Amino acid sequence: MEKSRLITLDFEGTLVSFQWNLTEAVDETITILAEKGVPKEKFIDLNYAAIYNLVQEKGAEWGFPDNYLGSLLDDIYEIYDLDAASRWQPVLGLLDALSQLNDYKIALVSNIGRKGLEQVLSAFGLQNSFGMIVTRNDVKLLKPEREGLLKVIDWAKVKQEDTIHIGDSLSDLEAARNAGVKVGIVLGGENKRETLIREQPDIVLEQLTELPAALKTIGFC
Repeated sequence: MEKSRLITLDFEGTLVSFQWNLTEAVDETITILAEKGVPKEKFIDLNYAAIYNLVQEKGAEWGFPDNYLGSLLDDIYEIYDLDAASRWQPVLGLLDALSQLNDYKIALVSNIGRKGLEQVLSAFGLQNSFGMIVTRNDVKLLKPEREGLLKVIDWAKVKQEDTIHIGDSLSDLEAARNAGVKVGIVLGGENKRETLIREQPDIVLEQLTELPAALKTIGFC
């Protein structure tokens, strides 16, 4: 029988421990952009993904060649990807949880770059777990924009109402809602639990092993 439902999964904070040095990455990024002539004031209160998306959208308007600033940030973020990769650990029961999702199409949608992901997927036994993988290098705009999710929905040839995205952050939650799909949140990742619960995702998980049963509670089966 053709699998008619799609689960998209975030990576860091969802499938592996959250290890990215967010504050250091943002500080370094803003400093380097300022050296290129982009005032720091443009990035007040923006996180790493929002900064990336802003330079992708405004770089040409600011007088830079197409994707020049995006490529610059890719180089910076890759350093932080690989630093985090040196400490990533799979979450409790990861392979068992994924093995119980055989009735679904499964895709990975991450703001991590391809090099960092490829470094660990095989090591963690995840190399055959996803029908499609979308990384930072495969999109122009990162989550919370919907581009990556729409790519996998198109690949899977499923309806948006038959898709759920599982992540650990407000960016994941907003990306899912921007794409018109259901959303599940695994607590303990990038954002505080009370912040995420307040947004009322479709399902809330203390750990990933709860996912197969939680899908049934919302009729996603």
